[in-house]
Amino acid sequence: MKKLTPTSPRNTFIIFILLAAVFCVQMLWWIFFQVRNAEYTRRNLAEAFENERTWTIQMLNSHYIELYKRAGERAEKYSEGKNVLPDAIDPAVSGFCPFDSSMDLTDSLYFSFAYGKDRLILFLNRDYPERILAINSRLEITLPNGGELPRPDWITENMVHVRQSGFDNILEERNRHIKMFLMEGSFFFILIAIGAYLIYLSLKRSREVREAQLLFVHSITHELKIPITSISLFLDTIKKRNYDSELVGRLAPKMKEDIIRLNQLIDNILQVRRLSDKEIEVRLETVDLSSELRRFAGTLKDRIEAAGGKLQLNIEGGIFIKAGLKELLKVWETLIDNSIKYTPAGSLLLNINLKSHREQAEMEFLDNGPGVPSGTEEKLFEPFFRGNIETQKTVPGSGLGLYIAREYVRHCKGHISIKNGPSGGCLVTLKFRKVK
Repeated sequence: MKKLTPTSPRNTFIIFILLAAVFCVQMLWWIFFQVRNAEYTRRNLAEAFENERTWTIQMLNSHYIELYKRAGERAEKYSEGKNVLPDAIDPAVSGFCPFDSSMDLTDSLYFSFAYGKDRLILFLNRDYPERILAINSRLEITLPNGGELPRPDWITENMVHVRQSGFDNILEERNRHIKMFLMEGSFFFILIAIGAYLIYLSLKRSREVREAQLLFVHSITHELKIPITSISLFLDTIKKRNYDSELVGRLAPKMKEDIIRLNQLIDNILQVRRLSDKEIEVRLETVDLSSELRRFAGTLKDRIEAAGGKLQLNIEGGIFIKAGLKELLKVWETLIDNSIKYTPAGSLLLNINLKSHREQAEMEFLDNGPGVPSGTEEKLFEPFFRGNIETQKTVPGSGLGLYIAREYVRHCKGHISIKNGPSGGCLVTLKFRKVK
């Protein structure tokens, strides 16, 4: 049989692992990039806050420097006896007046200017810096308690701060983005991993089906060639002997067996198609399972003894089920045929048991053959699957018998299972619901 050229399941699994690793690295890189981008955004925002703080300090000090300059000029003119009090009050100024010793300047912020032997006081509005900063909710200012301000640019770096809530919002937003990216990244990674795994399973299943189909073609070809070759040789022999009646009488039964074998093989193939298309309808009837199984076993005795085997029966009487008798007989025939084919010639010991267990009837077909390969108990019921590779090469068959048997049992509302027997061999169990 021609070997498949696609990669083996092991190589397919390695490719799947590599793809999953690539997806994982790609996703981790994406998550890392998003986290890094969130951190970069946080730093940029923090830098923007700092620039706003610096610009606000410079703006306020520029205003106060201008106030200080104009107030100094007025103080000089005021000392010359000129009326230079401002006729319009700046929003940063509360008042402008000569110093009076009775004034309480403890809580006031002011500039003082000399004029003669006295001084002029320029009172500053304490609310003005806060009103300016109120426009920007991210900044706050801490003013001195009061007293004379030593210089016009009296707003210092220590007075204006970025509110902690601003940094908290940045950190909260960053953490939110990180969590979002981690969750989305994990979700997509899991989704991709599941998708890749499903693709792997699909490829594996496709390969298994392909192998099974090739094996089926090989088996069918083999099964067809043997009887056709046999019939052809028989006909050639008869022709060479000038159609000798004695020879024809001896070879005709063998040719008939080969034709029956071909017919059964073709029937199985057609049955698989009908079962796949759900065209099979099983007519259920009440079956005396005990009597029918004894009758069937009676037909097996000569066949099993001819194969050098022994048949042992343990059939409980009075058990009835609902089933299709014709289909049930085909299932039994398949199981017997498998036991004879797979057990070494001359050593077959076949046990057929029927017992009642609560509401169920249980049939067991136990032989002393090689058993079934571990892990293939369920696969043996799949079409074209025949288990051990060496067995496939040496034992004739199409891999359809157990599949057809399982479908027949299901149509009869029963259950079939296969496993290795307690002391070796193959144990097939059929279960049906009893009827009275």
